[in-house]
Amino acid sequence: MLRNVVRGILNLVLAAAATWLANYLTDRIFGPEEEELHD
Repeated sequence: MLRNVVRGILNLVLAAAATWLANYLTDRIFGPEEEELHD
């Protein structure tokens, strides 16, 4: 039971970290999103 709870929490944390990291790296490479809206 505890194993499943810990696994679920880790999955949420890792998913959130991966999403944040992807957004952070994209902003580092291409700059802020505001500039992209002028396409």
